[in-house]
Amino acid sequence: MNKFLLFLEKYLAAGFVKMVGITWKYNLQTPPHNERVIYTFWHRNMIPLMYLHRGENIVILASSSKDGELIAGPAELFGYKTARGSSGREGSSGTRELIKLANKNSIGITPDGPKGPAEKIKDGALFLSYFTKLPIVPVAVDITKEKVFNSWDRFRLPTLFSKIKITYGEPIFISNKDEIEGKKEFIQNKLDELTLKNKVR
Repeated sequence: MNKFLLFLEKYLAAGFVKMVGITWKYNLQTPPHNERVIYTFWHRNMIPLMYLHRGENIVILASSSKDGELIAGPAELFGYKTARGSSGREGSSGTRELIKLANKNSIGITPDGPKGPAEKIKDGALFLSYFTKLPIVPVAVDITKEKVFNSWDRFRLPTLFSKIKITYGEPIFISNKDEIEGKKEFIQNKLDELTLKNKVR
């Protein structure tokens, strides 16, 4: 995809989400957090959360690939900062950029992205929490009316006048590296529990 098409996609995608998003009704079961945190949610739930938290200067991670650009472009129009690269240990490019930006911003991360397996947490978010000292906040999303795509994550797009139910979990801190493996299973379970509890149907 050339630069002109990427430029066009950025504005068309953002414009479409904004047009549909003004009809959505959000039902927050718990309030979002005012302090800096790492919002952690499944990749398929990106769009309703991106629209809800627009203009909050949250930092998101997008891969350096062209697929990453398809996410980064519209996100920046909604007021997000983007770190480009991969997540994981401190040496990865995306993690270094996120650590730097976390001094002043909350972070949004999809622990099963960018290619899955779907709804299975990888350790990138936990290393990020350890290095930034910001807590992980699990987030669950469900939607009454949606288009589900035939992608690895079954990516979802709320349709017109959809009701969107969201639950924010309690903050989870990673104090040292030795906790990462155990907390990984704990956070997986918390995301699974929140997802089940948060269902609208």
